[in-house]
Amino acid sequence: MLKILYVSTLCSEKLLDYIFNTANQKPEQAAQKFHRLLAEGFSSHKKKCSIETLSAIPVVPSNHNRKIWLLSSEHIKNIRYNYIPMINIPFFKNIGVFLYTFFKVFFWSLFRMGQQKVILCDVLNVSIATASLLASKLTFTKNITIVTDLPGLMVTNNNKSITNFFYSKIASYMLYRFNGYIFLTKQMNPIVNPKNRPFMIMEGLVDVNMGQAKNNLEQKDKHKIIIYAGGLYEKYGIKTLILAFLKLKDPEARLHLYGNGEMVKDMEYYSNKDSRIVYKGMVPNASVVADQLKATLLINPRPTSEEFTKYSFPSKNMEYMVSGTPMVTTKLPGMPDEYLDYVYLIEEESLEGFYEKLKYLLSKPKEELQGYGSNAKDFVMNNKNNVIQTDKILKFLS
Repeated sequence: MLKILYVSTLCSEKLLDYIFNTANQKPEQAAQKFHRLLAEGFSSHKKKCSIETLSAIPVVPSNHNRKIWLLSSEHIKNIRYNYIPMINIPFFKNIGVFLYTFFKVFFWSLFRMGQQKVILCDVLNVSIATASLLASKLTFTKNITIVTDLPGLMVTNNNKSITNFFYSKIASYMLYRFNGYIFLTKQMNPIVNPKNRPFMIMEGLVDVNMGQAKNNLEQKDKHKIIIYAGGLYEKYGIKTLILAFLKLKDPEARLHLYGNGEMVKDMEYYSNKDSRIVYKGMVPNASVVADQLKATLLINPRPTSEEFTKYSFPSKNMEYMVSGTPMVTTKLPGMPDEYLDYVYLIEEESLEGFYEKLKYLLSKPKEELQGYGSNAKDFVMNNKNNVIQTDKILKFLS
């Protein structure tokens, strides 16, 4: 049986709720959901593997006032969550997390000599990734990294400080040194893996439990709600989306935006300009998913001209599709062709192109939209759920 140590910032839903309710700035939820779906997928394969996490608690001094984090392990859904003790003070936090991770991974590997084991690591957290890589090299343990973004191209990391400069340099240096890679897009491979080490493409995954979620016309909102949930950045096409929506004359149309980012400061202006535009803020993912089931359309306006789009497959696309509500999106370079029959595409990525596509889709019969969304859900549930995707990863790891 393969023993997996999953090193990331993943925490239990209970702990995430605590952080969400007590933080000065709400934590990013997309990464948490991605890692949790992977961990729970692995835990469903009881005869093939066992999994435990080593998790850096996802807080920093600027977003949470609590200084001392010393948490007990949790055992939930066949997953053992182990949390790295932490002093939430600049410099001390990173040094402490690095040292604890190094010794934990080192002894975890050492005590399992002769057993089939692997370190799965999130490379975007430099402290834990560096420590895990070093410890696994010293113990000759297979180390595989999950690459969900390229550090130098992350839109959310727009801080130009010297600290972030070194973060990108260290992360990029480490990227080349793992034994194998799990990428979201095929375009990542030649950039990250010049030595052509083993790799696989796993563009995303959906929660197998969403098969039980009901999406029917009777529960739809009386208004034609378009939802965007994610980073509110102009580079993500949010301004173009809002301006296109403003051109729509349909009094029943609504645009609901969820998330955080540089354009949050503009939300009040647009809401005052058109009351059909509503900024929902940062809310728990479960609430967003519940609202998606009631919406008419889910949209991802990310421009394909931006360099970073080749190296990402937004997790929101998977979340949108599994909801059963139809998705409209640009044709992202990292999106495999097999998805194209299940999403509405924005062919012309201009303000006018967005407007025409939204106008056209909102004029369609609700039964047609419902059927299209249902087909998309069936596709991802039958081919991309977290049990199926982790089974593919286990075959890769073996």
